[in-house]
Amino acid sequence: MKRKLALPVFLLLLMGAPAVFGGDLRFELGFGWSLVGPRLNAGYVNQFQPPFEPPDRFIAGAADQTVHFKGRAGLGMNGFFNVLFAENIGLQVLADYHRPGIGGTNGDYDVQVQFTAFGPQAWAESYEWPRTSGNLTETTFSFNALARFRIADDLTLSASAGPSIFHFEGKAGHIGYTYFDLADEGDEFVLTGETYRMVVDFGPTTKYGLNLGFEIGYEAFRSVVLAFDVRYYLAAAVDLPMSVVPDDVIARPIGEIEAAIGLGTLKVDPSYFRAAIALRYVF
Repeated sequence: MKRKLALPVFLLLLMGAPAVFGGDLRFELGFGWSLVGPRLNAGYVNQFQPPFEPPDRFIAGAADQTVHFKGRAGLGMNGFFNVLFAENIGLQVLADYHRPGIGGTNGDYDVQVQFTAFGPQAWAESYEWPRTSGNLTETTFSFNALARFRIADDLTLSASAGPSIFHFEGKAGHIGYTYFDLADEGDEFVLTGETYRMVVDFGPTTKYGLNLGFEIGYEAFRSVVLAFDVRYYLAAAVDLPMSVVPDDVIARPIGEIEAAIGLGTLKVDPSYFRAAIALRYVF
């Protein structure tokens, strides 16, 4: 019911604004390109006991690594619609979209196993692990109060702030998984296995937060403004469950792998800072 009432209430505010502020409505439409710096910076500890067949020959085993997920600066787009009730007061509807990369330097992936062949034996390996690679896709919608001040004949300073809705999801790799098979070939035992580097995804999900920004506008033409905007978006971090992305290289069932490693959650911070250049059209 609240969502159904939101648009009529907004329209009533617009219709009543001229009477309240004593002036005519003025509309602005803008589109921009932005440089985004995400705050995503999380680590995931992957520790588990590697599966071993046959289980009666297994003594002990462990796999251990920490994978880092850090947001990298990237490009984005934004669009906005301003309604000015007076010379310096108005409302703003703002939309942002960006898909920055995910990186991170990782330590080694260590695996060891102890088992019984003709007697107790051990196997261990340390794999040099590649940098994290992936991306975070995020769309943000904001509804802001807007204040504008003229600081020169063709130059204005604007400030705007308000609530924001963040919708985001991500995909990145790699998380390790290892399993072993011990074959009894009569006069010898042969240990085989496989290690996978797996991509995981998380989300999508929606969070609510705030945004605050400042804009310098230069009136290049009578109805066209070149604007430079800096803005910070803030929302609380959230723990998102991860899932392994299917891959033809992975021969084991995905559900079996996720259960074996106890694939958990990743703390994702959707907050970000952006700087944007935009064209604003006044009509």
